[in-house]
Amino acid sequence: MRPFREFFKTLRNTHNTPGDEVFAKNEPCECSPEWPALETTANGYVLRALPSPNYSIMTNPEIGTFVARCTGCHARYPAPWVVDGNEPIPYDFARDSAESSTQERPHDPVEAEYTISTASGNDWPAMPGADYATLFQPRSLTCEPAEAEGDHCFRTGAALVSVSWELAGTWAVYVEGAVSLEAADLIVEEMAQQLSEATGETALHYRVTG
Repeated sequence: MRPFREFFKTLRNTHNTPGDEVFAKNEPCECSPEWPALETTANGYVLRALPSPNYSIMTNPEIGTFVARCTGCHARYPAPWVVDGNEPIPYDFARDSAESSTQERPHDPVEAEYTISTASGNDWPAMPGADYATLFQPRSLTCEPAEAEGDHCFRTGAALVSVSWELAGTWAVYVEGAVSLEAADLIVEEMAQQLSEATGETALHYRVTG
């Protein structure tokens, strides 16, 4: 698994929000009542956002550059927030930056990195004695243990998958050798679903590089 500090350097590159003066105004909310609803954007896609007691991994200002604004007056929201857990995350926003390179080498095995975090922005609950194989290996796929760097590693088809607990509240997933980005996305999507079922927390997964 690559060092997590390098992993999150690329996180900033997946988010192309216009400058604050364009997307969100650094002014108090002018709506009545204040902050009737929030929204954010990722590479042109507008997503619903919600106030939260904690930042999520994607909205923590020390890591990412995501901002939220009032849907009415477009004032920048100054407190912690998260993406609405009921909002379908458009995979295209993460795929856009990789589309051209994928077209140039359509037959090459791909490498992609992901995060899986809670929609609430909270830490994952403790799971003493958790069986990583049951927790992470997609039930719909044939998987076998593999030797690689990470807390849990397995192989499914040609893809080698490494999972690491690198930062509080976040699992980092590295997929190497998948036949396509879509195949890697489906692997991680099922991993996130199983993690959500096991913990009772809604899981959000993002492709950071690929």
